[in-house]
Amino acid sequence: MSTGRPGDAARARLRGARLGLRAIVVAHAVLWGAAAAAVVALARAMAGDARAAWWDVLTVAASVGVALLAMLRAAPRGVSTERAALWVEARVPTLRYALVTLADGAPVPDAAARALDATVRAARWSDALRRAAVRATVAPLVVLVAAVALARVVPARAVTVLGRGGPAATTASIDRLRRVRATVVPPAYSGLPSQRLDDPSAVEALVGSAVVVEGDGPAAGLLASVAGGEDSSSTRATLVVESRDEGWRVRLGMPERPAALRLGDGARTRFVVLAPRADAPPQVTLSLPARDTVLREAVGTLPLAARAEDDLGLGAAQFEWIVSSGEGESFKFRNGVVGRTSLGGRAAAMRASLSLAALELKPGDIVHLRAVARDRHPDPRHPSGASETRTLRIARAGEYDSVAVDAAPPMTGDTSQLGQRMLLQLTEALVKRQRALPRPTVLAESRTIAQDQARLRKRVGDLVFQRLGESEGEETQGESGKRASMTPEELLAAANAATGQDLAKPLEGEEEETPVLAVNRPLLEAYNHMWDAGRALEIGEPARAIPPMRRAILALERARAAERIYLRGRPPAAVVDLSKVRLAARLSPDTMHLAARTARPPLDARTRARLTSLGRAVALLPGDASAAADTLALLRVDALADAPTLAAALGEAAEALRAGRDATAALVRARRIAAGGAARVDSLGGWAW
Repeated sequence: MSTGRPGDAARARLRGARLGLRAIVVAHAVLWGAAAAAVVALARAMAGDARAAWWDVLTVAASVGVALLAMLRAAPRGVSTERAALWVEARVPTLRYALVTLADGAPVPDAAARALDATVRAARWSDALRRAAVRATVAPLVVLVAAVALARVVPARAVTVLGRGGPAATTASIDRLRRVRATVVPPAYSGLPSQRLDDPSAVEALVGSAVVVEGDGPAAGLLASVAGGEDSSSTRATLVVESRDEGWRVRLGMPERPAALRLGDGARTRFVVLAPRADAPPQVTLSLPARDTVLREAVGTLPLAARAEDDLGLGAAQFEWIVSSGEGESFKFRNGVVGRTSLGGRAAAMRASLSLAALELKPGDIVHLRAVARDRHPDPRHPSGASETRTLRIARAGEYDSVAVDAAPPMTGDTSQLGQRMLLQLTEALVKRQRALPRPTVLAESRTIAQDQARLRKRVGDLVFQRLGESEGEETQGESGKRASMTPEELLAAANAATGQDLAKPLEGEEEETPVLAVNRPLLEAYNHMWDAGRALEIGEPARAIPPMRRAILALERARAAERIYLRGRPPAAVVDLSKVRLAARLSPDTMHLAARTARPPLDARTRARLTSLGRAVALLPGDASAAADTLALLRVDALADAPTLAAALGEAAEALRAGRDATAALVRARRIAAGGAARVDSLGGWAW
C-alpha cells in the first residue's frame, strides 16, 4: 500500500516525462550540430584546403550555431513542469487536465487528489514520447549519414578531414604548394612585432628577419632553394624541408638582396619573392651652429644642437669635431667627441656645448663640427648617420684690414673644401689601421668614405653649373651619370652649352682669363681629382686615394683665391614677341621653323630582357596562370633593386593572378614602366612652332 500523499505518484510520472522531453531536445540539437560539422568538413575536403586554419573556425562556428538554433526552435522557453504537462495533455486527451491540475502546485483536497491520481495512472503517454523522439532525430541523422557517405567517394584528402582516410591519403592527391603560410620574426633590436602572412606571393621584411614558410602535407619529396632573379648569377642555396605535426616547414633568414624562394613538388613549382628592407641609417640635422662662421678670437662656449630620426629606433649619438691647423700642403689634424649620449625612440634632440678656449685654437685654425647618430643595430659595421659639416675659422691677423661688408655666410665652395679635408683625415687614419684590419672591414670603411666623396663631388659639380646660370636642383640622374665621366674640358664645354655663351672670351678689358673661368677651372680640376679618389676608395685602396684628395684641396684653394665679379645695376629688359607667345603669328618661313624630331634612344639590354620576360608571362596566361605568376615573381626579384615602381606593379599583377582576379590593369602599368614610360619635357620643342 502506498504511504505517500495523494497525487505524488502522478507527479513522479510527470517529472519522468519532463526529463524525456529534455533529452529529446538535447539529442535533436546535438545531431543537427554534428550534421552541420559533417557538411562543412565535406565542403572543406572537396575544396582541397584540408588543413587551412580558417576551416577549423568555420566548422566549430557552424556546429555550435546550428545546434543552438535547433534547440531554440524545439523548445523556445525551455521544458518546465507546466509545459511538459501541457505537451502530454495535448497528446493524451483522456487525462482531461488532471496532469495540469497536479502540476499547478496549488493545494488539492485529498479526495480530489486521489481521483486525479487515478486518472493519470490509467493514462499511457510512452508512445507519444517515442514518436516525438523519432521525429526529432530522423532529419539530422539523414543529413549526417549522407555527408559521411559522400565523403567516402571524394578524393582521399576528404576522407582525411573526416578522420576516415588514414594511410589511404597519398601525397599525390594533395597539392602541397597550393596554399602556404609565412611567419616573419624581425630582429630583436628592431622592436617590430611578428607577422603571419596567409598564402603570400611575396614576403617583405627587415634584413636579418627569421622567415618560416609552412604548408600542408608530408615533407617527403619537397625541395626548397633560394636564388636571385632570372638574370642573377648568384648560386642557388638549397634549404632543408622539415616535417611538423600538420605538414612541412622551411626556415630561412631574410637575405640582404632580393631573392626568390623556390618550392618544388615533383612537376609543381611555386615561387615566393623575398623582398628585403634595409635598416636605413639615422637622418641627422645640425641646427646649431646654423652656418659656417669666422671668429676673431677663440673664446667663449659654442652651443651645439641637432635632431636625429630613425625608422626603427635611435641608439647612441655624439658631436664630433676636427681641428685643422697649417697652410699650403702642411696640415695637422686633431679630433674629439663631445656630448656623447644614449637616445631612445625614433626621433630625439641632441644638445651639448663646446668650449673654444679648451681647444687652444690659433689664428688660421679651422674647426669642423658635425653630429653623428647610430641606431640600435648590433653590428658595429652598420653605417651611422651624420649631419652636414659646419666650420668655424679663426681669422688671421692680416685679415683685419679688409673692407667692412654686410655679414653673410661663406660661399658653398668653402664647405666642400673643408669637407674634403675631413675625408682626407679619415682616409689617412684608415691607411694607418689597414694592416690590423681584415680585408672585408677595410673594404666596407673605404666604400663608406667613397660615398661621402661622391656627395662632395656632386656638390662641386652643381656649384659649377649654378655659377653658370643653372639651378642646383636641375640635374637629373642621367645627367649626373654623364657628368661623372667628363674631363674638366668636357664639363666646361657642357657649361658653355647650358648658358649659351662662350666663357673663354673676356668679360671686360684685355684680361688673360675671365673671372668666371678663373673660379670654375680649379673647381673642375677638384671635381676630377675627387672622381679619382672615389674610384680608388670604391675598390678598397685608400692609400691610392690620398694624392688626388690633396690635389683636390689645392684646387679648391685656388678657386677660393680667384678674382670674382659682383654685377650691380638694373638688369636688361627682356623683349618678348607677344604675337608669337600667343600663337597669333602667320605661318611663314620667318615665323615657323620646323625641326626634325629626334628618335627615341634605343632600349638598353636590361630593359629589353625585362620586356621579353613580361611578354613570356603574358603568353602563359591563357594556359597556365600559376606559371605566369611565377615568371612575374622572378621578374619582380630582378626589379626590386633598381626599379621599385616596376616591382610594385609586378607584385600587384602576381597577386591578382593567384587570387583569380583580372590582372590586365596591373600588367599594362608594368609594361609601360618597364619600357620607360612616355617622354616628358618641360616646354614645347622647336618642331611645335
